[in-house]
Formats: sequence, structure tokens, C-alpha cells
Amino acid sequence: MSVAFLKGFRALDLTGVSGQLCGRILADLGMEVIKIEPPGGDPVRNLPPFVKSADGKRLSTAFAHLNAGKASKVLDLEKETDRAAFRKLIETADVVLESFQPGELAAKSIGYKDLTAINPGIVMASITGFGQTGPKKNLACNDLVALAQSGFLYISGDPSLPPVRPPETQAYYFASLFAAAGALAALYRRERTGRGDHVDATMQETLATQEHIIRLYANENQISQRAGSQHGSVAPAKIFPCRDGYVYLYVTRQHWKLFLTVWKDHAPVFDAPEWLNNVYRRAHADELNPAVEAFLGKFSMAEITELLQSKGIPCVPVNTPMGFANDEHVQSRGFMAPVEHAGFGSTKQPAMPFVIDGARPPVNSVPVLDSWRSPSYISPVAGERREAAPHGEKDLGSGNGPLDGMRIVSFDHVLAGPYGTTILAELGADVIKVESSKGGMDPFRFFGTGEDPNVSPRFLEFNRNKRSFTVNLKHPKGQGVLHDLVAKADAVLDNYSVDVVERIGLGYNDLRRVKPDIINLRMPGLGTTGPKRHFSTVGVNITSFTGLTYLWNHPGVTNPPIGSQTVFPDYVSGVLCAIIIISGVLYRDRQKQGAFIDLAQSEATAFMIGASLMEAAASGIDPQPIGNASPSAAPHDCYPCNGEDRWCVIAAENEEQWSALTKVLGSGIDQDARFKTLDDRLKNLDELNRIISRWTLDKDAFEVMDRLQQTGVPCGVVQTGEDLVNDPQLKARGFIVAVENSRLGRVVLPNFPLQFVNAKLTRRWEFPVLGRDTEAVLRDVVGYSQETIKQLGSDGVLE
Repeated sequence: MSVAFLKGFRALDLTGVSGQLCGRILADLGMEVIKIEPPGGDPVRNLPPFVKSADGKRLSTAFAHLNAGKASKVLDLEKETDRAAFRKLIETADVVLESFQPGELAAKSIGYKDLTAINPGIVMASITGFGQTGPKKNLACNDLVALAQSGFLYISGDPSLPPVRPPETQAYYFASLFAAAGALAALYRRERTGRGDHVDATMQETLATQEHIIRLYANENQISQRAGSQHGSVAPAKIFPCRDGYVYLYVTRQHWKLFLTVWKDHAPVFDAPEWLNNVYRRAHADELNPAVEAFLGKFSMAEITELLQSKGIPCVPVNTPMGFANDEHVQSRGFMAPVEHAGFGSTKQPAMPFVIDGARPPVNSVPVLDSWRSPSYISPVAGERREAAPHGEKDLGSGNGPLDGMRIVSFDHVLAGPYGTTILAELGADVIKVESSKGGMDPFRFFGTGEDPNVSPRFLEFNRNKRSFTVNLKHPKGQGVLHDLVAKADAVLDNYSVDVVERIGLGYNDLRRVKPDIINLRMPGLGTTGPKRHFSTVGVNITSFTGLTYLWNHPGVTNPPIGSQTVFPDYVSGVLCAIIIISGVLYRDRQKQGAFIDLAQSEATAFMIGASLMEAAASGIDPQPIGNASPSAAPHDCYPCNGEDRWCVIAAENEEQWSALTKVLGSGIDQDARFKTLDDRLKNLDELNRIISRWTLDKDAFEVMDRLQQTGVPCGVVQTGEDLVNDPQLKARGFIVAVENSRLGRVVLPNFPLQFVNAKLTRRWEFPVLGRDTEAVLRDVVGYSQETIKQLGSDGVLE
């Protein structure tokens, strides 16, 4: 039985489709999540696609993926009697999740301020397109608009085709992950102060933290472009054909010489020393890739994967969703779980992408409409009315954020681990990043900066606000120093390859001997168990392995699939890392017990296409890519605008929006029988898109957005890095930040994408200079004397 980290907490979930993944995650972690549904039920219950049972019953895969494990309570929030019933529920709740337009709940007298008068400890998490403040806060925003406005859509897909969104609703999903992290951080602070908080999570800002889009333009005048499957800074790193399919091969500096030993008949030119450099190889990818393609084409997917993985070189097959679900490794870990859904029957769907103390959290049934009844007994944790701290703000800690007081020791590198620990550090945790010049430094210290480990802007962006601790991992005393540090920590995490920590004496059993209640998170690419646990992977490999790359395409673009060069799995895994660490420490604080968590980055990524995997498992047929289209809205696509590679997205998700759009388009389209109903528009979608494209083609994208948004039609410019840096919404919310750095000079970076009403976030924006904080940590955290520290330095233990 898996440990339920959040058992005893209660959440009320008011969200629509844009926020429901947040509650699903909290439910699977053990929180009681009560889904508040309108009369007749949540419209997501009727959202296609569906799976069908043997007796003809149907179940929305989106609804099952987003709402498994929740309870259901029907309330009509348009009626005062039901709003009063909701306020009564607030007395025994810990968290409220909502995705209404800013101010809509306050207008019903159930906004955050209203709820704090009932329960000062309540935590509210709001999930919106643009946030609670700023000039765009009330614009019509759906998943497609958020992807466009964040810059994420512009860099996705083949440069010869329109930008293409990822499958399902990744803007909704990703903002929901951040909202969960923010809500848990606010709960951690509430447990110490009695005061709740309001967490403001936006789709635009959370997505805009990815892929260095803002930093590259603001500091280097570089606009990130679509590059198909080709990685932006490494080569060979793309999808290559084999005899029976495709693989994603990723060869960086550390792999290059190994790759040449496997590629025995390579041209002698590739032995030259300049080809060792990542930047040089990427600049000469047009020369390198055809030669690599000729070599890989001699093998099957399985043959070349096995050959290269035996050398530790990241190479995986480009799977379809069925290929992933049926993979022996995935099946051995029980990721696709059997579920008995009430009123439907048995099916399979992805479980949570982590295992706690050897057991995966179960996937429970979707809720039967209005089946929740208030229990006669309320847990002493959930429902306990907490009073605010008696002396106001001075009792809320040092002002370093809601996680002030939490200490994390992190053995992270590259992106997934560092992104997660940066979230924890931005939220106020004391994150101590451990490296060793003799046992391995973070490779991001050297991306594009030569040999100086302390001047990489890319490293700074995802490692700010951490302390840098260095120790000689090869010295006999190094392990003892690390054990003494772990004894002072709440949690330890790493994203190393699967066997590294055991070799250096930092496995879970080693850690709990020095700290019995430690929370230990490991996040290797494919997890710590299973026949492929030793596979070397990076984000782009994982995208391909899970079936996400296959689905991330325009219709029919599967031979080869293109996908995106983004490393989306790193960002997803990073936010989940923060979620699990916070929830684990909350559990440890209440239960006085530690835990070991196995988070597989591949499962974290696959969870983000959970509805598609559920559909594949039920039908035995691979779902196919649908590009920017939607099965429940038309139009819903990306359209060309005036200028080079300029685009806007337009959607009509209901008849009111369609009617408004027809008035702007004119030309009698409102009377055209081909487009009268949604079914008609879906049937004649190609012609509808041609008509809209002719209308947008000679117009400025921003003018199109302004004109349609004024009528309530969801529309957004597909923004570039330049557009983001100049976006009035991001500027108004303080998301674009210019800082002076002693080593790098003036640097512009995206800010942290969560805002809090009560917790104060103090961002230091410091560069974690290698080893700068070692002595201070040993003195102030571990408690070593100055004499001991000096002796360790003399012995060569410290670097």
C-alpha cells in the first residue's frame, strides 16, 4: 500500500477543464478532493474522446484522467443557498482550487477575502490564462491561446509548417502542476503560522519559463525558432530513421568519443578535436547529420538502441502510444493501472508517475455525480480551524517565501533536477547544490561558455537562489561530510543515472542511517526499477520514448514524426519533483516518518498524455496526431498573418463565440450551411480554415488578436521571444526582470511564475559560484568548527 502523503487534508475543487489536473494530483497523494459540480454535472464528463464498455456505456478519457479519485458534490453557485452551503464546507477545508475569471468568485461573495473571514487558514489556488492582475487578465484564454501567448507554440514543430501544439491540453496541465506546488507550499507555511494564502498561477507565465525563450532574446538578441526534432544546442540530437522505424539519438560532449568508437567507419574528419565541442557540432549539423543517418540506417530500432545504450549513449525508439504502453519496462513498473470506474467498469489508465516506498498510489474511480456526503467524523488535520498568527507579519518567518525553514540537499544536474530545486529555492527553501570537480560538475556550467564554470547564463537561469557546496566525492572522508550534511536536511534528491548514488554511499538506506526520517527523491529517466532502468536518457529522448513525439504533429505527419526540440519532460519532472518534496516533508512533519520516492521522468511525461494512453489501452489502436485541431471546437487552429513567420490562433468553443467570429469575418459565413453547427464545422474544417486563413493573411497578428478579443473570441498572437520581452502583461506583473550580476553584468530573466497574497518571495538572483558556500554551510548548518573545516581543506576533502 502506497504512503498517502496528504491524508488528512481536504480540498474543494471548483475548476473547469483548465485546472482539474491539480486536484487529481492532490487526490492521488492522499488528499480528500471534493469536486464541486454544477447541476447536471461537469461538462468535462461529456468531452470526447470516449472509451466504451462491453455493455455500451461510455467514459470520457479526459474526465477520467483529470478526476479519478475525487468525490462529487453538486452545488449551483448561482444560487445563494448553495453558496451558503459552499461557505459551510470552507469551515472544514484546507484548500480551494478554482479557474474562474478574475473577480468572478468575489462578485459572488466567495472570493479569497470572503473565505478567509470563515477560515483564516484556507489556501486558494487560482489557475487562469494570464493571472489575477494586469491588462490581459480578462481576455478569453483557452489552452491554444495560452500556448501561443507564452512563446511555447512558436518553437514547436517543423519550420516549414505552421507551429503545432502538443497533444491534449498542456497549457492547462502545466499550470495545474504549478498550482499544486504553490498550494502545497502555502500549506507548509500555514502549518507554521496558521495563515492561509492565495496562489496565483498563470498558463502564460508557467510556460514562458521554459526553453530560455526570454533570456535568449533579452540578452543575446536571439529568437528561438522551430527546428523540427533537431535539438537547439547539440548534434547529433534528432530523430533518425532505422530499418524498421525511428530512434532519437542524443550525443553531447561526454558521449562523442564513445559514439565514435561504435561508429567504426566514420569519416576521419570527425576525429578532429573541434568536433568534441557541442557548439561546433551543432553549428555543423548539416554536415554531420547525413553521415550519422547513413550509419544508423543499417540497424533496427532495437539493435541500435541496445548497442548505443550499452555504451551509455542516449538513444531510444520513437514509440507510438501503444508502443510505449506495451513496452516491457513500462509494464514491469505497473504504470498503466487497471481501474474499476463506478458506473462504467474496468479500464486501464496511467497512474501517478512515482512510487513511494515501493508502492504506486492507486488510481481510484471517477466520482459518481453528487455522491459525497459529509462524514460524521472530521480528521484533526483536515477541518481544524486555524487562527492567524497572533502578532502579524513578524511571525511569518524571514520573508524568504512559504518554504522558509525547509532544507534540501540536492545532487542535481542539467535540467530536470535543477528546474525542480529552483522552484523550491524560489519558494524559500534552503537548497544546497552539491557538486564535485573530481566527481562531476553540472554540465550546464559549460553550455556555450568555454571552460569557466561560473559564467553560464543558462546555468544561472535554473540554479539561482541556491547555495553551491563542493566536496571531493573520491576522498574517503567525503562521504562522511555529506552524511553530516544530510543529517541537517529535510529532503535529499538526485537526478543521476540509476546506480550512481549507491556507489558514493548516498542510497536511501545510507541516508536513513544518518537521518531516519529523511525524504529521499530519485528521478532517473526511466525510474529505479525495471529492465531498462539503466538506460541513459535526456528530455528529448523521453519525449520520443513515451509517444508524446508521435502525437505532437500535424495530421498525417508521422513518417517521420517531427515533434518538438523542446525538453518538455525536464520541466514536467521538475515541477513534480517540487510537488513530491513538499508533500513528503508535510507528511514527515506530521507522521515523523521518512520515505523513498522513485519518480521516473518517462512516466511523468507519459502522464501528461494520460487521456490518449487510456484511449489506446482501451481500443488497442494508436490515436493519431490532430495538430492544432480540437474534437470539441471549430475553428481551433493557427493562422498565417502579415510578416515573416507570423501567426495567430483563433478558437470558437461555443455558439456564442462562433456567432461573434462570423460577424467579424463577414462575407455571409454566418449563413453558410456548411458551418451552421459544430458538427458541420468539424465536417468541413479544411474549408473553414482556408476561409479564415485568407482573412488573416494580410493582417497584423496583434490587430487580429485585439479585434477578436474585443468580441470575446479566444485569439492570441503566436509570440516570439521578442514579443514576450515586450509583452505589457508580463511587464505589468513583474515577470520580466533585469538584474545586475557581478560575473555576467546585466541579465534579463523570467521571474518565478507564481504569486502569493501573503507570503513574501525574496529573490536573490545570485549566481551559485562553484564551491562558494561550502565553508558557510559546514559552519552554520553542519556545525563544524573552523579548525575542522581548515583541516578538511588541508586533507583535500573540500574543493
